[in-house]
Amino acid sequence: MISRTLIRTKAFKELYSRITTEDTNVEASERELMLSFQKTRQLYCLMWMLPSALVPVAEDRIAQQNRKFKPDNTVIEINRKFASNAFSAMVKGDAAFNNWCINQGIGWADLETPLKSIYSAMVESGFFKEYISKEEPVMEDAVKLFRHVYSELLSGNTVLEDALENECIWWADDLDYVLELILKNLSQTAKAGHVTVPELFADKADEAFARKLVGSVIVEYDDLAETVSSYMSNWDVSRVVHSDMLIAAMGLAEAKNFPDIPFKVTIDEYVELAKHYSTPKSYSFVNGLLNTILKDLHSQGKITKNPAGMVGGF
Repeated sequence: MISRTLIRTKAFKELYSRITTEDTNVEASERELMLSFQKTRQLYCLMWMLPSALVPVAEDRIAQQNRKFKPDNTVIEINRKFASNAFSAMVKGDAAFNNWCINQGIGWADLETPLKSIYSAMVESGFFKEYISKEEPVMEDAVKLFRHVYSELLSGNTVLEDALENECIWWADDLDYVLELILKNLSQTAKAGHVTVPELFADKADEAFARKLVGSVIVEYDDLAETVSSYMSNWDVSRVVHSDMLIAAMGLAEAKNFPDIPFKVTIDEYVELAKHYSTPKSYSFVNGLLNTILKDLHSQGKITKNPAGMVGGF
């Protein structure tokens, strides 16, 4: 579930906090990093719960109409069609998945405001009108409906993001990653008839990568920063932002400690990190700096790579 790109991103955030406060506790940093991965999986499962969590909102609207002297039967029918959709029923009926979520202490009970906001936005959408136009919607129609919900109503939803951040400091940042995974797995999940709670890592190598990356940067940071600074003769090192120095140090640590990872992969990953988490010109700076450092150290034999690590060159 946790990709190496996400590992690097979370490692950067954890390391930035440690380096700027001069906290060199490797074990504490690893624990915090592993906890952040577990929280990402919890968010993934929370967002899978959304289809079933929206049903009570629809049922409440039906109940409100039924309490009126003259109920609006059109409103009742619209909400009934949603409340009885096949995908929500599948998620609600998945005992193993829901028990896992209960044991993890996750659910939408404390997220009523964003839940109602999402439902309101959904019922006003064109894709919802298309869904309720079906005389008796089937699973395929429900999957199409939720594909729109996941792709159009959640990312950038400030009400949802603020509420998620209040629940967990990592969740707002992880939302787009989680939604991308859900959209990738949506059709297959419907076919399987249940939600799969994924393993945190595809294999043990990814977990080892995460731990070693964070540990090596903390332990070697002074040396890494000194090496990076030595290649900045045309720059005033004191004016280089902390994030750029850390990103370059992480790239150097990865190149040194992981002989199977190609130089090009390392450089591209940290350039992307700079685009998202540093200044507007940082990606160009990091790209040029890492290319220069890694080429030079490799030519001196100070960084060695296995054949797999030389794929694509620089």
